[in-house]
Amino acid sequence: MKLSPIERLPIELLQPIFLQAEHNIALLKASDYIAARLSSPYIYHSVCDYHLTSVHCKRAEQSAAQTYIFASKWMTWVFFQSWILKRFEPSQCLCDRTACFDPQWPPNFQDATNMVFSRSHLPRLAFVKGRLPKKLLRGPWTQDKVQFLRFLLWLTSMTVDWRDSEARQVAMEGRKQAMLEQNLEAVELFNHNRRLGKAADLDTVCFAVLEAGCNRSIVYDTLRAANMWNTRGPCRHSAELYAWCEVRRAEGDPKGAWLWKKLQESCVHDCKQNAETEKDRACGYVAKDQVLDPESGDYHGEGGDFLVVNELQWNKVHIHRGWLITTTTTTTQGPTNHSTTHNLTWTNVTRTPGPPMYRGPTSAIQLHGSNSIALWLAPPASRLRLARRPSTR
Repeated sequence: MKLSPIERLPIELLQPIFLQAEHNIALLKASDYIAARLSSPYIYHSVCDYHLTSVHCKRAEQSAAQTYIFASKWMTWVFFQSWILKRFEPSQCLCDRTACFDPQWPPNFQDATNMVFSRSHLPRLAFVKGRLPKKLLRGPWTQDKVQFLRFLLWLTSMTVDWRDSEARQVAMEGRKQAMLEQNLEAVELFNHNRRLGKAADLDTVCFAVLEAGCNRSIVYDTLRAANMWNTRGPCRHSAELYAWCEVRRAEGDPKGAWLWKKLQESCVHDCKQNAETEKDRACGYVAKDQVLDPESGDYHGEGGDFLVVNELQWNKVHIHRGWLITTTTTTTQGPTNHSTTHNLTWTNVTRTPGPPMYRGPTSAIQLHGSNSIALWLAPPASRLRLARRPSTR
């Protein structure tokens, strides 16, 4: 195929054209030949500097460019770490401000969740809103892949492109693959980040037990996540789980008794089938708030059969006493606007970057019916429990 005039230009001219064209990703998409000729560490670093640290164009255009960058083959965990170190080393903090009051340096690439940020101290990457690449959502789940995905979830606002059926399927299969590979760190990312899919439920627990070998650490974390996200959801009974536990207990396998104990402690499985009828369950039988106890029923098995419970930074509950008022502006056409006022100190409760920092009630509510309410900070989802004051509404 005959090359176009711009493709025939020497690299000494092609590089300046690309840079002066504001690092236009469309040029790379238009010609694989040009993209191959511009493949160099210098261009890679320049593209990341331009599109990942500053706003230059419309949000949709920049998000598309960011999505393209992270989906590229050259964007590996090793390269991304090298770019981070080179880009932010002069300021000695990922917020990119010199003389930072709480510098997060050097970056914790092994576990990004140990880096502390707040609304007044956001990392420079917090505004990155591209789509998570499919290559980070599927197995095999290597340590590099887990660390890379955890870093992006903690410091950026990237999410799965749920409009893309392929990406949606890859994310769902990636979660199952992590369980099948018995990779606890990867499973924790899916269990505690709604940006990676639906909350864990009884079906997820069933897969972890019946299909993925019932790794106790993975099953416990999945039950813990299901408890957190489904405290007021339907309580269901699984005959398959019940039969599995009965068979293991009859064989003298302590794992059967342990799992049954955890299911009794959970709020997603109805061990006694408390809902009186199937109609009650369909309507949403509400389970009481329960907490899993890692020590109850625990045992030290053979062949690596032991329980690992990690203290995760995701979704931590922060107690904050104060007040919250939600009001509705009503017109002749009905409610038209909702507003929320509060006395919450964000820097005390927010440990995660990225807008929106608050995802709470969107309509007028009354708090007289409960002692506290849960406010959600995102992304990623974190929890704040606000104690009720008698006069608050």
